[in-house]
Amino acid sequence: MLRKLTFTFLGIFSFLAVNAQFNPDSLQTDTVIIGDTISTAVDSAFIKRQEFIRDSILAREKFVKDSILAREKFVRDSLYKRKLIRDSVSFLKKELPRLLEAILKSEKEDIIMSVQDVKIIGDSMLGDFTYRILAQNLSLPYAPWRPTIDLSGKNITVKVDTINKVVSYFKMAKKRYKFTYKPNDKIVRVQGNSSIITKKSKNYYKVPIDSIFFDANNRVKSIKSYIHYFEADKNYKKGASLYIDIIRIKKFEYFPDGVLSNNQVITYCDRWGGITPNKQCHKVTYAISREDRKFIIKESNEPHNQFSDGTFTYEFDTNFDLVKMKFKGNDKARDRICFVELNEDRNVSRYLYKKGSDFINRTLVIEYNNDPKANYKYETITCHFEKDRVCYFQRNNRTGKSRKRDRLTLKWTPWR
Repeated sequence: MLRKLTFTFLGIFSFLAVNAQFNPDSLQTDTVIIGDTISTAVDSAFIKRQEFIRDSILAREKFVKDSILAREKFVRDSLYKRKLIRDSVSFLKKELPRLLEAILKSEKEDIIMSVQDVKIIGDSMLGDFTYRILAQNLSLPYAPWRPTIDLSGKNITVKVDTINKVVSYFKMAKKRYKFTYKPNDKIVRVQGNSSIITKKSKNYYKVPIDSIFFDANNRVKSIKSYIHYFEADKNYKKGASLYIDIIRIKKFEYFPDGVLSNNQVITYCDRWGGITPNKQCHKVTYAISREDRKFIIKESNEPHNQFSDGTFTYEFDTNFDLVKMKFKGNDKARDRICFVELNEDRNVSRYLYKKGSDFINRTLVIEYNNDPKANYKYETITCHFEKDRVCYFQRNNRTGKSRKRDRLTLKWTPWR
């Protein structure tokens, strides 16, 4: 009985002791202290997190804003560059053709009738420069009556004086031209390729110069061609100026639509030393008339030239491709006709030559090679006809080989 009471007392004492350890007041005090520590740590982390988020958003906003500004600047600069290119190409489209026409009329013996407008390809490229001539050499390939210059080709270089807004330099293949003039000037000075000549064991520097005069419609009115001579040392360096020699004067007149109507060329005799006066050696005048697509040129030479004094008649088709050229000379023995046949590319496939009222006595066949890797682009074969209108002899003008046809079997021998 006493043992049971003892165990009961110990149990009650233990319960009170445990209860005392978990007293609400003591627990409340400890929890408040621990709670303040946790709350302070959480607030600090939360603030740092908020600051990080805010800084991240600001950084992203700045990045987006900078990107937009950079993009706007890029677009603005691109548009400005494109405008500069477009303005430059538009300027060249207007200015370059008249200068090219001038230097071609100065150098070429062919009669340049008209010049076609240059087109702009896209916003940054010039198209072809095409001009129409009354070709005197009817043995050339392609279409010699409408020569073309690719103004965007690799061999073309153009420099512009951006301050004075004029073309200052033009290079085409091996030819170089320097232009001197001011905007809206009606006189342009052109300096061509210089060269070295040797006379009496001395070297001289030779500089060709053209003075080109334009009319109120910006058409070439006249060209005066000179040669400026300089001293040159043994190393071919240009020295002091010696004298200027006039060599040629060309004059031009036009129909109201701008097509050439008259062309006169005065050539001066060679002189040396700049002492003797310039003398006229030769003058030729081309008086031009038109009948639809037919051009009639009366050529007159001083002194008289029995081979070319007379009337040339050029006939063109609806595409203004040459189909026939007829020459009726003052000396009738010089009369001749040339017929032109074209291929599907509108290039010459064959010339047919006829003298006087006789049969076609000779043809020139042109065969083209369109292979980009080919060593030659075309070759010509001359065929000679006899009175029976049959060709018995052919010559390949590229290889120099020829062959003959048997008069009985009409079979050709191998090319030799």
